[in-house]
Amino acid sequence: MDALIVLAVTVLAYYFIIFSKKVNKAIMTFFLATILFILKPVAGLTFENAGEIVSFETLGILLGMMIIVEIMKETGFFTFIAINVIKISKARFWMVMFLLMIVVIFFSAFLDNLVTILLIAPIIFLIADTVKINPAPLMIFTIIVDNIGGMSTLIGSPLNIVLGSIGNLDFNRFLLTMLPISMISFVSSFFMFKSQNKFDIKLLNKRLQGLMKMDPYKAIQDKNLMIKSVVIFLIVLIGFMLHTVINIDLALIAMSGALLLMLLSNRDFEKMAKKIDWNTMFFYAGLFILTYSLEKIGVIELISNVFMPLNDNPLILMLVFMWLGALITPFLSAVPGALIMAPVISLLISNGAPYELWFAFAIGANLGTNLTPLGAVQNIVGLSLIEKQTGSSYGFTQYIKMTYKFVLVPMILGSGYLITFYYFFS
Repeated sequence: MDALIVLAVTVLAYYFIIFSKKVNKAIMTFFLATILFILKPVAGLTFENAGEIVSFETLGILLGMMIIVEIMKETGFFTFIAINVIKISKARFWMVMFLLMIVVIFFSAFLDNLVTILLIAPIIFLIADTVKINPAPLMIFTIIVDNIGGMSTLIGSPLNIVLGSIGNLDFNRFLLTMLPISMISFVSSFFMFKSQNKFDIKLLNKRLQGLMKMDPYKAIQDKNLMIKSVVIFLIVLIGFMLHTVINIDLALIAMSGALLLMLLSNRDFEKMAKKIDWNTMFFYAGLFILTYSLEKIGVIELISNVFMPLNDNPLILMLVFMWLGALITPFLSAVPGALIMAPVISLLISNGAPYELWFAFAIGANLGTNLTPLGAVQNIVGLSLIEKQTGSSYGFTQYIKMTYKFVLVPMILGSGYLITFYYFFS
């Protein structure tokens, strides 16, 4: 009973942290985890068992990719790509938006979602300022596309990294399963966005002519380093795709690429460490400890038992978990939702549920992050950038009114995709 009380208080405190804007989520989550280590409400909460409690593969992938992306960003590579997209579009507004969103899809599939938003936001604001329209709808749609693109690969979102690490998922199988629904969701969302925003296209195209004068090569800060970083980035991606063949963990591939790039760029780790998002690392470490405690006390097994009867009807179970994922992540946030549900999915699969249950939950959870600002950190950061740029803030309900269609329609399409996938490819 004492253990239950300790965990109940910890979970309630965690929810307060998630919904509060006044506390540092990373520090407080890690503080709660430390309290659990001190009080030991469940057996096994010792530093000797840290390797079993915290997924260092998840943290290793995050850290490695953070370093690689940070160095690539310093070279000007991402701005170079974005400016080229504008020039290729020949100053046609909807072509600019479509090609720029393709870039967002690609970046978010292989980079951190938050990094993608921070890289693309200045381009979005520049376009909106040039054509003299409100940047908020463009920016919110960029957030939506960022989350949709991130669902397609195991490294595309922290949510997927968590699922991949706990479920030991194969990179290529995940990509081949998730890429089609990611593209279907993007195309349907783009046409919805275009249909609900009626602009004077001739006027916008005329105003966009001013951006055609930009020279993309002026964005490059270090050409040699840019080439090196792109080559290493591609090698890391190839390593991810071949990791089951070469029998090397994804985290080791990411960290090896990061360390090699630091050596080639002569980067000092102390300076690089200042640019790493340690808040995210500590936040995830704290969540792993909290989830471990819930699992040991029997909460995970209790949740699994609720869904166990559906093991006899795999398709219904997959659809339930897909929609459950879409309901959990908007209010609990993506990573906490994944950390709680991943052990449940793993337990169900060990008791006869289909392996594809991982993909079903991943589809719903990734699409669900678009519904509310709480769905993912990039949603909150994107809204804060809008507020800084325009002076206008967007509340919880106002955000939902702008995004619910971009969740509901892809979810319906996703259900159809899941049914088709189950009957023809499972």
